[in-house]
Amino acid sequence: MFVVIGNPPYNARQMDENDANKNRKYPELDRQIQETYVQASTATNKTALYDPYVKAIHWALNRIETDGIVAFVTNHNFIDGQAFDGMRKHLSDACDKMYLLDLGGNIRKGHAGDANVFDIQEWDIFHYTYALLHHPAYRERYQVNLKRDLPHIPYAPKFWEFVEAGKRLADIHIHYEEQPQYKLDLIETPDMPLDWRVAQMKFSKDKTQIKYNDFLTLAGIPAEAFAYRLGNRSALEWVVDQYRVKTDKRSGIINDPNHTDDETYIVNLIRKVISVSLETVGIVERLSRLDIGKEEL
Repeated sequence: MFVVIGNPPYNARQMDENDANKNRKYPELDRQIQETYVQASTATNKTALYDPYVKAIHWALNRIETDGIVAFVTNHNFIDGQAFDGMRKHLSDACDKMYLLDLGGNIRKGHAGDANVFDIQEWDIFHYTYALLHHPAYRERYQVNLKRDLPHIPYAPKFWEFVEAGKRLADIHIHYEEQPQYKLDLIETPDMPLDWRVAQMKFSKDKTQIKYNDFLTLAGIPAEAFAYRLGNRSALEWVVDQYRVKTDKRSGIINDPNHTDDETYIVNLIRKVISVSLETVGIVERLSRLDIGKEEL
């Protein structure tokens, strides 16, 4: 499926040579606008139909032809402006479905919040895509393509469900250190002094425990925590592998992950990563099924 995403400019009346940002002319596109949106309009003044964002919408619909999605952040005049009645008619004929989120943005009228309005919808697209990339059906369908090609972004009928899921996923993944700590059993070796330093951690064979060091073992790791994967391994496995003392062979520089100002940092990090992993798995499992290709996955 072909997707066109953008934030086209909007300045229909900027035609003078002395204007700082004079509109460029596109003869073929202008002709198409004239033969469609302009001819179908009942308005007297139709100048606004040559606004760059209107041309961008028309161009994008031509590009996707009969199968695709156009997602633009634009001025909102075309939603109810008199001059755009012909455009609205053609859009209703050309599109199977239209989703309009009117945030009241009109930069010419100086509406409150206009400076931020045009970024909000782009974040919705980002969050939708972020959730989609976690969907197990999507990963299975495109696992080969994702290694050598740009991502294919299919349309999920429950678009806003994916947006909300993507928002939460992005939040807990970015702010993982602020998430709650999963409760683990801390098993201390008798007759050994308290020791929070890590040299190299190791999983038990059944992966329900982590040998933190000779003094401490972390037990009670749920199997579901390993279902959230970063590439070919889980997030928890990545932490256990990366948080160890390493010496660079060339420079001799020692990389020590232990925090002298926060001795329990790594233990707490493991607890937080488990919480993030479990919530991620839960969110992904609740996502609606995807209709990809001929099969619903």
